[in-house]
Amino acid sequence: MTTTTVSLKPDHKLLNPNFDGYKLSLDADVTVYTKNLQEGVEKKKNYSNCYLRTRLEALHNHFFGDPFHPLFVYYFNNRGHLVKCNYSEDSKLNAGEVVWQADLSRSSEDGSEEDGVSSGQYYASVHFPSADLAVVTNGQGSLHILETGDRTTTQSWLVSFESSTEKGVIAHTCLKEGTDHQRYIHCLLVSVTTPQSLISNSEYVITDEKLEKTKASAVHLIHWLTITYNGATWDISRIRTIAGEGTLEYCSLDEMASGLLILCHKNYSFIADSLEPIKKTKLETHEKKEVAPKFTYMQNDEDVTVWINIGSAAKKDIRVKITPQELSVHVQDIEILQGLLKHPVHADTSTWILSDSKLEMTLPKASQGVNWQGLFESGDACGEEVLDPEMVEEVNQRLAHLTSENWNPDPDPEKPVYNPGQLEACDEASEDLLLIRLDGSTHCLSNLGQLGPTQHLFNALVHGSSVPAFCIRHDVDGILWQPNGEDKFTHTATYNAFGYVKASKTMAKFTCAAADISYVAVADVNSHIYVFFQPEAFGGELRNRKSGKRMNTVARQMVISLKTHAEILGLHASPSVLFVLTDSAIFAYCLRNP
Repeated sequence: MTTTTVSLKPDHKLLNPNFDGYKLSLDADVTVYTKNLQEGVEKKKNYSNCYLRTRLEALHNHFFGDPFHPLFVYYFNNRGHLVKCNYSEDSKLNAGEVVWQADLSRSSEDGSEEDGVSSGQYYASVHFPSADLAVVTNGQGSLHILETGDRTTTQSWLVSFESSTEKGVIAHTCLKEGTDHQRYIHCLLVSVTTPQSLISNSEYVITDEKLEKTKASAVHLIHWLTITYNGATWDISRIRTIAGEGTLEYCSLDEMASGLLILCHKNYSFIADSLEPIKKTKLETHEKKEVAPKFTYMQNDEDVTVWINIGSAAKKDIRVKITPQELSVHVQDIEILQGLLKHPVHADTSTWILSDSKLEMTLPKASQGVNWQGLFESGDACGEEVLDPEMVEEVNQRLAHLTSENWNPDPDPEKPVYNPGQLEACDEASEDLLLIRLDGSTHCLSNLGQLGPTQHLFNALVHGSSVPAFCIRHDVDGILWQPNGEDKFTHTATYNAFGYVKASKTMAKFTCAAADISYVAVADVNSHIYVFFQPEAFGGELRNRKSGKRMNTVARQMVISLKTHAEILGLHASPSVLFVLTDSAIFAYCLRNP
């Protein structure tokens, strides 16, 4: 299967080169509602010294949004209760309704490994593939499908399916309808393990030699579960496993749930499939032997000169035939070269000589000044054109005005040049970013995008899509890319200067964007949240004090200071309300009218 190259081309209509920056807006007009928690948020001690494991847990967002009901959020408390919170215009902030109970008791195996990479439990997580179903894992290998009914009403959720699975946190779920009342839930579980555990597991077939010989202390595992509903019961019909090194920035199924989309820094590959076993094919490596061209030729405005290596043949053994349209060479009655010429030549003035085992033929052009795009009419698969050094020098002099050793030798004050030398250390990316798609049927890398040393900023679920979008840095901006199909990625929105802004937030923990792309929020580890709104129409007209430029829109920036200095454990951005979770309270900031 061939790999298709993916390129992300920004829509210039969505870029604003004249963006003037954000205007600080006070949070005095923002109404905040607070609910104290009777039970704390699920937390556990981290016994791991592994970067991937620590990162997965440290950046775990304890708030789970409901894409079908934007003003509803959920979290697990330390007793395993799945608690529902919501905001409404009538009752404001409601928090504390328990809809389900998860088993969070630690097993005896937890903490058995000294490094803590693949041992212990993960945080519990919940995702909503449809308006009436929820998928829950307790992080310890127990997965449930719950029938929620209408989630806007007060009722307990019913268990429709329960199974033991691999440990991990849910990265993505989706529901696909089949024929004969069949429904398919696809679920991605992400975990961390050691390369030693990967290699020693007989169920895994490692096809990537780099992964097999890695010196990393830990690798990511992605378990792709397909759970089928046959009209009466649910059953896990297929389990696929993917592994790879390095940080996992984005992980999702594509629109048809036929492949896996990953944003990472190193390759990922399938290592197991319960229906189609992975086959490890030993790739044969063939050394490419450089084959000397059968002939070489050089041309100028008047002549074409052809050289052929004929070895130790004598002059009497050589027969050269030159006509205005054809050239042929025989050595001892063996045809060495023959073909119709690309353009006519003067055959009567053509010459040939033998020197140092090389036959040199000079063919005067019938039409002087015509540049030949090959020696023969049928092509020069066995020949090669060499350039005249004098012609190369002439071309270089002709194009000298297009190059310069100076930076911006002719600057235009109205259009300043982007100078990468002005980037600070926080603006640089340490590793290249890869966008890959792994086909779920062939297990092959079907699409690859090499995005270069750019920064991944955040992921967001946009209204009307079941596949999350990802935001990466473009110059100083942040561009939100929405996957469509297998290999199409649409520039959905631009967050002006957000790449530069995010790089300056060295204490940032969570970054969330509203589903209507109206704003993006960055939460520090504790105390502060920074909100950046898209440019909005302003009642009247503003004038920039320095430039005098008049503006009809303003992009606001808001700094929210929490009433407590506790660690921020969850952040969820709905179009109108920003939800914040700490270990002792829930805050709902009404940024605009719902």
